[in-house]
Amino acid sequence: MASGGSRVYRRTAERAELLSLWRAEVSHQFKSLVQAQLSAAQGVTHMVARDDQGKWTTVTDPDVMVERLNAGAEAYRLSAVAPNATLIGQIMDRLFGQARQTIDLDVSTEPSRLSDIELSASLSGLLQKLAPADPPAELAAPSRAVSGLTTGAEIPTGEQAPPATDPDV
Repeated sequence: MASGGSRVYRRTAERAELLSLWRAEVSHQFKSLVQAQLSAAQGVTHMVARDDQGKWTTVTDPDVMVERLNAGAEAYRLSAVAPNATLIGQIMDRLFGQARQTIDLDVSTEPSRLSDIELSASLSGLLQKLAPADPPAELAAPSRAVSGLTTGAEIPTGEQAPPATDPDV
């Protein structure tokens, strides 16, 4: 057992060792990894133009590109790999911190001081505002029976409700 009485599992120790090796390797190559990431974020632009001997050559230096274009080279082709917008965003988040993703709300935790009658009236008013101006006929006059079945609540007081029957049974 490790000091303090807690047990360190073998799998956890293996992961910690691998993570340590990974960090050491990344630290060793950090500068080149950052350069590669920045290059990928910027994208790649190059030009293929004919040189003085008529052979196609790749030109990646922007100054040489402008020089060749201004010289009116016989033929050239431009091609580019688009910048990686997602990677640019990730780099900016690392540099400046991630943009706030939450919304600050001022929520009162105090219970409502309205009475039950006031709450009921408020809810009824809201429901009336949400109701359509001309409800469909089936909503305007609700039926007391649903699919031929009746409930005891639909029978006037003093009468016995007939047993409910299901025509599908």
